[in-house]
Amino acid sequence: MSSASKNPIALALAVILCAVGFQVDPLLAETAATPKAGGDLAFWEELAFWETIKDSKDPSEFEAYLAAYPDGRFARLAEIRIRSLNGRPPGDTENATIPPEPTRNAEANTDDRPTDVVTTTAQGTFRDCDLCPLMVAVPAGTFIMGSDRHRPDEKPEHAVTFAEPFAIGVYEVTLAEWDACLREGGCWFSPEEGAGSELPVGNVSWDDAQAYTAWLSNKTGQSYRLPSEAEWEYAAGGGSTTAFWWGDDAGTGNANCSDCGTRRDASGPSPAGSFAPNPFGLHDVHGNLWEWTMDCVNRSYEGAPADGSAWLRGDCVARMLRGGSWNLESEYMRTTRRNHYDRDVRYYLHGFRVARSLP
Repeated sequence: MSSASKNPIALALAVILCAVGFQVDPLLAETAATPKAGGDLAFWEELAFWETIKDSKDPSEFEAYLAAYPDGRFARLAEIRIRSLNGRPPGDTENATIPPEPTRNAEANTDDRPTDVVTTTAQGTFRDCDLCPLMVAVPAGTFIMGSDRHRPDEKPEHAVTFAEPFAIGVYEVTLAEWDACLREGGCWFSPEEGAGSELPVGNVSWDDAQAYTAWLSNKTGQSYRLPSEAEWEYAAGGGSTTAFWWGDDAGTGNANCSDCGTRRDASGPSPAGSFAPNPFGLHDVHGNLWEWTMDCVNRSYEGAPADGSAWLRGDCVARMLRGGSWNLESEYMRTTRRNHYDRDVRYYLHGFRVARSLP
């Protein structure tokens, strides 16, 4: 047996370095923290260490990571996992509580916050259960998706028509809402337990988000899902044709991004509802966290659906993300900007909001 096969960290590093040599597109999302092509060996060694322990149930392994990398890229997650493993396990329902309402911007409308299901109409908000995300109805309509002025994957511009209204989350799914899924056994990964419950849940893979929507569907009897790319872009734009729902200039005080001038927390996303809603009533569609969508990866919009449905042909090992994130520039959070990532990989800049059809 080789020395590498006896050492799981060395073996993981070998696998990662091998993958780097054969992969056309980088596995890591676009971020200033991504190592340059050609290799930051220290980064890959740290990543190999983390990959061997990230799903461990032994807090000592995360303590070992912190000892080796006290200022590492995953140090905050390691600290959270230690707290989680030394405290209440995710499956413990004995002390379950209803998550608090997310923090809202002072400009946000707080007059329509029902605690039970209400009949929805265009622009109406509702919640299907006390633990469920607050949803808003987005009206039917037609919009021009994509942009011929920017990146190749945003072309060509094309008309998309929604024959019926649909519902989408007012906020990105929060830690409080995710914890409800953990307590009831629908979700099994605890990415940031111990952080503020009003924060959006991050470090979740597309598969994790699918588990959450399956749990939510089973709990409510409704068909919850991730939004399609078209639904996301239509809802995020709020009827605008500009780079952001409020205009072409990122400005100040509109979102959490690295050059937005309003970062609430230099090391993470802002609480749900920290910024004003768009005309459809959605918060935080720009910046904060990249949001998973249902769609497979396609390098342009040639052949894309025109009815707003998810594009489930193409590279379906990876899935599309939208909206940018807190540690990237405003260019990344344009309404039409696209990104993608492997569906089974967890990354700290990735979150999601949910959607569902209306009766």
